Amino acid sequence: MRVVVVGAGAVGLCCALTLQMQGHDVTILDPAGPGEGATMGNPGGISVSSIFPTAVPGIHRKVPGWLLDPLGPLAIHWRHLPALAPWLWRFLRSATPARAEAATLALRALTADAPAVYAPLLAYADAADLMRQDGHLIVYRSIATMEAEAASWRRRAALGIEATPLGPEVLDLEPALDPAFRCGRLVPGNAHCPDPRRLMQRFAATLERQGGRLLRQAAHDVAITDGRVAAVRTEAGDIQADAVILAAGAHSRRLAARLGDRVPLEAERGYHAEVQNCGIRLRRPVFSTADKVFAASMDTGLRFAGTAEFAGADTAPDWRRADGLFALGRSLFPALRQDETITRWMGLRPSTPDSLPVIGRSRRAANAFHAFGHGHVGLTGAAMTGRIVAALVADAPSPVPLAPYAPDRFA
Repeated sequence: MRVVVVGAGAVGLCCALTLQMQGHDVTILDPAGPGEGATMGNPGGISVSSIFPTAVPGIHRKVPGWLLDPLGPLAIHWRHLPALAPWLWRFLRSATPARAEAATLALRALTADAPAVYAPLLAYADAADLMRQDGHLIVYRSIATMEAEAASWRRRAALGIEATPLGPEVLDLEPALDPAFRCGRLVPGNAHCPDPRRLMQRFAATLERQGGRLLRQAAHDVAITDGRVAAVRTEAGDIQADAVILAAGAHSRRLAARLGDRVPLEAERGYHAEVQNCGIRLRRPVFSTADKVFAASMDTGLRFAGTAEFAGADTAPDWRRADGLFALGRSLFPALRQDETITRWMGLRPSTPDSLPVIGRSRRAANAFHAFGHGHVGLTGAAMTGRIVAALVADAPSPVPLAPYAPDRFA
């Protein structure tokens, strides 16, 4: 088939490469380069342990703090609150025990064995050097802090996610850590990509080398005839299609509506701060849950990420949030100096109220499929999403149950 994929982020490129490997003629549309959106700014974690939704029982008590603290780990700008209110209402409705558990199982299905699911794509693109599986290290300053999270790790263990408890040997694993960190957990099933943008560039180059196309054009509309998309419309003209995949991340909502599905999708703003040439090279990503900061050595420097902000896609970045991440990074690694040269980044994550992506056939066009809304698990869940989408295009059984991700679940 002639398949058009809208979006050249991690999800779009994993879909495109999987479809090409199955024999389809694939064209990707994206006005930016491959991996230039949210993909390029994340810290590269392939985290099979990230299975809990943001909306959990009791979360409503935190909303006032999100409104009052503009520099907190999750912040909501007052001026954006009227526009966010319908999304926030659905978010709070998702925070029941039953819905949170259902979302947990769905996130587990999407991210389980992610490094192994990536393996065929990495082999096809000769990109195995851009995936490392040394686990992730979760660190704590006290046994009490570590034990406070024991229940969540027991739930992960019940779902087959292994974690090794550690004492002071956390400092042997990562000597640059502040000695105040007394214990931790090593999650061996997690992996790391040291340069997500370069990985997507490698995927895109492979796609083109094998006969596919990557066009720096925006998809403005779709031409629908007799319940099927006949073409995707761009500023350069129409591109004929036998199937269309909408994987435009935070920019997917308008085209999804044209395809018959009104999805409550919010552009959640994420930040990072990156230190270049600092002399610290981590052996694996390090996450301090108390500080809400994820640290990882990238090919470009030591990156700190872990913040979320709802302020509207077009609001100017609040670079204090990136500076705050650097300050938290210094609390983890005392060797960092205050005057380190850092770069700052802000990008848009596609966020749904229930933390689950939208994957499935569109309501208006039988040959159009959604694959967006992955929030914080885009890089982790991209490869499995590619497999799901390829099954949908082929009208074959999905590798995971599709009901939790259904586009019409918000109707």
